[in-house]
Amino acid sequence: MPESPSLPKAHSRSRFLSLKWKVLLTLGGVMLSVNGALSWLHFHDLTSRFELQRTATRERLIAEAFALRSDFGLRLQALAGMLAALDSVGVSLFQTTAGNALLRQHFDSYWPVLQLDLGIDWLQVYPRAGPPLVTWSTVALDEFTEEARVRDVVVQERAMRWTRCRVVCTQFAAAPILSAGRVAGAVVLGSSLADVVVSFNRLSGADLGVLIAKESGTTGSADGKLLPRLGYQVLGLSGAERNLPLLQELTALPELPGGVAWVLLSHADRQFELSFLALDATDGAAAPALLVVIDDLTQPLEDIRKSVWSRLQGELLASLVSLLLLALLVHAPLQRMTRAVRAIPLLGRSAFAEARTRIAPRVRRLVDDEIDGLDEAATALSYRLETLERDVAAHSAEMQGMLQRISVERDFSQGLLDTAQVIILTQYADGRILTLNRYGHLLSGWSTAELIGKRFGDLLRPDESAGAETRHALEEIVAGDRQHTQLESILVGANGESYEITWNHSRLPGRIDDAVVILSVGIDHTERKRAESHVSYLAEHDPLTGLVNRQHFQHELDKALLSARRLARDGALLYLDLDGFKYVNDLSGHQAGDALLRTVADEVANVARSSDLLGRLGGDELGVLLHECDRDGAVQVAEKINKRLAEIRFPELAASHRVSASIGIVVFSEATMDVKQLLANADIAMYQAKSRGGAGWHIYSEGEGVQEKMQSRLHWEEMINRSLLDEGLLVYYQPILDIRARQVSHYEALVRMRSADGSIIPPGLFMEVAEDSGLIREIDRRVIHQVFGKMLALFAIGRSYKFSINLSGVSINDARLLSFIRDELSRSPLLPSHVVFEITETAAVSDFSAARTFMNAVRELGCAFSLDDFGVGFSSFNYVKQLPVDYVKIDGSFVRTLVDSPDDQVFVRALAEVARGFGKKTVAEFVEDERALKMLRSFGVDYAQGYFIGKPAPDIA
Repeated sequence: MPESPSLPKAHSRSRFLSLKWKVLLTLGGVMLSVNGALSWLHFHDLTSRFELQRTATRERLIAEAFALRSDFGLRLQALAGMLAALDSVGVSLFQTTAGNALLRQHFDSYWPVLQLDLGIDWLQVYPRAGPPLVTWSTVALDEFTEEARVRDVVVQERAMRWTRCRVVCTQFAAAPILSAGRVAGAVVLGSSLADVVVSFNRLSGADLGVLIAKESGTTGSADGKLLPRLGYQVLGLSGAERNLPLLQELTALPELPGGVAWVLLSHADRQFELSFLALDATDGAAAPALLVVIDDLTQPLEDIRKSVWSRLQGELLASLVSLLLLALLVHAPLQRMTRAVRAIPLLGRSAFAEARTRIAPRVRRLVDDEIDGLDEAATALSYRLETLERDVAAHSAEMQGMLQRISVERDFSQGLLDTAQVIILTQYADGRILTLNRYGHLLSGWSTAELIGKRFGDLLRPDESAGAETRHALEEIVAGDRQHTQLESILVGANGESYEITWNHSRLPGRIDDAVVILSVGIDHTERKRAESHVSYLAEHDPLTGLVNRQHFQHELDKALLSARRLARDGALLYLDLDGFKYVNDLSGHQAGDALLRTVADEVANVARSSDLLGRLGGDELGVLLHECDRDGAVQVAEKINKRLAEIRFPELAASHRVSASIGIVVFSEATMDVKQLLANADIAMYQAKSRGGAGWHIYSEGEGVQEKMQSRLHWEEMINRSLLDEGLLVYYQPILDIRARQVSHYEALVRMRSADGSIIPPGLFMEVAEDSGLIREIDRRVIHQVFGKMLALFAIGRSYKFSINLSGVSINDARLLSFIRDELSRSPLLPSHVVFEITETAAVSDFSAARTFMNAVRELGCAFSLDDFGVGFSSFNYVKQLPVDYVKIDGSFVRTLVDSPDDQVFVRALAEVARGFGKKTVAEFVEDERALKMLRSFGVDYAQGYFIGKPAPDIA
């Protein structure tokens, strides 16, 4: 073959640059760029996260400052209301001078307690008109100028609170004094905001100060706390030694849009953030009083700078060392490779002998490397090319077709292996791994290099029985005794995470080297099995406390009864009801109540033995099943429980409140009672303990408490019957919010009963008796009649809402109810489309066929149906599909702890998606804050109901 012309050697040398230097310079530039970019990204990421954290911290501190001040005012207002409610105060104000003396004598007895224990600095009692009658004060306040506010309290007959900042910052609260249905005057209390400043520093770690506008002529001791540049002076400041100079450096206050603003300030080589919060405007002041929150940012910013600089130094050092090592490694091999590269063009000119001479492979070498392989390959190639050159023309067409077919088959096989969402693994007969597809690498985390030398058994969790079964099955496949087998095992990834895999093993045919290769295809079932396990857990456990639920507890109790009869051994049941739990919910909120329940459950579990069973039987009711325990042992456990509960220090409770439980005890062995009777007897014993003041126990004995229970039942039946005759049943309405439209779409009708003294009785006290006695049927009819009347009245004034009406499980089996509903709906053609009937999940499932027949009949009348309390009963999504309901109500026990419980989030999200797939709307109960509402909106829940949306009321707003 003729040689192609080449460039002059001098010209080639002038433009030549060694591959080694190209690689080093390129890698050096890339490393430098990458290191710089990574460091900048690291700095940007740290700064962004710091800003996000700073924003959240600032908002939290502002909210805490306002909350402390608001709580302080509310407590003061409540105390003023308590003093105003004293009967002797109102009576004294309507008397003459003797009454005033009596009033002063009366409050003189309270003043030391108010002053020393409750921190009250100011107390005045005003008559209905005129100046104050009596005054107590521990501070030298300037002239009291709040008579107009006091007059507002008297005229409007409602309590008020306000802040007044002059020489000192004082929180005032006033409450009207009522006597014999008339306003007799008002009580005014005042207390310094110093406690707010101290409490804020103790609770949040940041400093808090109170600023007021500087009054003309302010001198003296106050000069040290003046801020002349701002026109303010400091009334109170935590950490004043370090923070006062900081405030004195400010030259101007920021604008306060919405009453809140913040600035960053450097002082003494430290960074601070100052948040200003406007208080109530001070009478006569040029500017409002301010709260200033001071937070030190120095350390977080210094940590960011140190982190970025350390990272950059480390990356540059690592890059330099890497380049040096690379230069040393590639120098000699590149020289050898250069010789081989220069000889390769000779093969193209058919100068095979000359090429072999120039290649000159190493004669002495300890170990071979890739370049030795290249030399040997080039030499062998020269010989081969000499042979193939003679046959290339004859076989070129055949080779071209073969290469094309091989390429297509290879691409297809590779594409199948890379895209299949299953593990495809090949292994030799001894278990050594040959290949693993892309999905297998992603799932296991093992790279190709890390799999070298590993065996199939090394990827699985060590399990003697499962490992032996797998080895035996693979040996049978290698021997030809079995063509295929399916096994389950646990795959352990490189990061230690486990996956449940179903393997299908078979033998690959057609190996040229006659080596036996086994094809193993694995399907990942981890998520499905985890979901099944989670659903099984939720079916047996209470999501709030983690204890077993009532259904599972009753099942275990039934087994314990059978075992006790068979073995003639004693056992005991403890039925716990927390004393005063309702007040925790009412005063501190349901979140505090939930936290207390979890704490109580943990403490009771610590007292119980590992063999005992602890379950949640109701709202604040727990059950403890004691195996092989006699009367004395049960009493000891009950006393230990109350002793442990008394040691609980719960931050949401008052200092004088102690956690306790009323405990009913039933001892059983060969007793013939069933689970229902056993729980009923324990409940009776619990109420006996509670009737003695709580924090105690009572042991049930045969015949004890039955009469009291019967009397209680007869009492409530009489109350219900009287209410049905005297129109004593009331209907309250709670709004339900359309989450996407952000407006109330319909209301739920909730029944109440008015007692003889006019107080309102909640349904929880009489509903069980009503259902057991059958009176619930008449109650349901009365509620339907009242709600329909309410709807007709709203229609008459041009207002229309949907109304949700609860039906009991007893009522849906009443053959006369359907005709009653039909007659009531005939009152107006607008009624059917605005009525939604609710039935609980448990009632629907208890008589599935009857419930579905009743629902279909009511839906034919034009009404809708809702499945209530979903999630606490049988909780099968199949019921959502099978029952003809339009709405599914998620039980409040899942929504109340939704924000903090990943388990509840999984359940609520799943239910919303399933309901949406079946064409149903979802309603979430017990929505108590904005965070829960936002999360429900993100899950696709349609409606929300709870105290955050609106409380039940006797009328429509």
